[in-house]
Amino acid sequence: MCQFLLRQPEVPVRRQTTEPGGFTLLEVLVSITILSIGMMASALLMSNSYKYSVRSRYMAEAAQLASEKLEDLNRFPVIDEHVTVMAGDNECGLTGENCEGSLTADAAPQQITTGGSTFTVAYSDAVFISAANGQLQETYQTAAGTSPSYSTLTFSPSGTTPAITTSATAPTIGETFDRRWTIEMDQPVTGVRRVTVLVTLMDDTIKPPVTFQMSMVRP
Repeated sequence: MCQFLLRQPEVPVRRQTTEPGGFTLLEVLVSITILSIGMMASALLMSNSYKYSVRSRYMAEAAQLASEKLEDLNRFPVIDEHVTVMAGDNECGLTGENCEGSLTADAAPQQITTGGSTFTVAYSDAVFISAANGQLQETYQTAAGTSPSYSTLTFSPSGTTPAITTSATAPTIGETFDRRWTIEMDQPVTGVRRVTVLVTLMDDTIKPPVTFQMSMVRP
């Protein structure tokens, strides 16, 4: 007896194909926000890096100027007027001290008597640095009062002898640094002098302000 098996016809299976879809508006907005935050952070980082780089350069220059002035004052003999402190003088304003100069204000030139002679000594100067030709100028007030006078030393990058000029008026070009120093007698111990130099950048756009102070002890 023959048996016939009836087979159900195969139904073709429809495969679902995944078609690539686009970004939704929300996804685009989120991506733009994240990108904007990243770009702002990068810009802020670059700005701070440049600011601190400029400040570091000025700080290095201030340290060099302070060291230079200390070396100059250390070269003078013990009896030289530039490192002499007059008995009873308290120009620096420190209680119980005999001292010349000031770190809080540009001190007027002082009359110093040593070896039977009287000299006019300055305890501050204005330092100008030219970005154009690399010249450095140090201007001292050599006389105060109604008829002030100023002496300017100009140093050239070539190493030639500094040129000296005098004027009845203060320099009109922009001041780069203000430098002040004090001479304290019998500090920190009796028999020696403490010399302190303070250099300040005269550009209030640099934050925090650039100042550098250095001291030395000499006979």
